[in-house]
Amino acid sequence: MKQNGIKKLYFSISEVSEMTGLKAHVLRYWETEFPYLKPKKNRAGNRTYTQADIDLVERIKQLLRNEKYTLEGARQALSRRPKGTHQP
Repeated sequence: MKQNGIKKLYFSISEVSEMTGLKAHVLRYWETEFPYLKPKKNRAGNRTYTQADIDLVERIKQLLRNEKYTLEGARQALSRRPKGTHQP
């Protein structure tokens, strides 16, 4: 996402919700289910998602919604990916 030619580094949960088509409560729930999904929190306690976090959310969404994985199956699929990447 770019604004006036400047690439944004951090996104709020509402921005991620809008970008991914997922409700905020789903994003918060997935944080409890997927150990790799841990957006940092700012001083006010608000989640700040990076592009890598958003890519992971999209991958989880792909596994659960399109490929019909269970939560456990998606966790296992993500745990098989190489460390430091968000794609298997």
